[in-house]
Amino acid sequence: MKKFFTRQLSICVPKNICQDEIVRYRSLLIVEMKKMGATQDEINLIHDTTIRNSIRNNRKPEDVAWAILQ
Repeated sequence: MKKFFTRQLSICVPKNICQDEIVRYRSLLIVEMKKMGATQDEINLIHDTTIRNSIRNNRKPEDVAWAILQ
């Protein structure tokens, strides 16, 4: 997981991401994590930075959920 997001941070292109996008992506991410059997502690690992970088890099919520749960 750590390598996945570290690599993505280095290639981020600045983009304005509104709070609505973050909320929407977080909801999709939580749904995907629950499908994979995530506990509340694992869901609490989601940070806004992770979401912003995932949106900037066009990452699918299911891919990010998998990375967090690894």
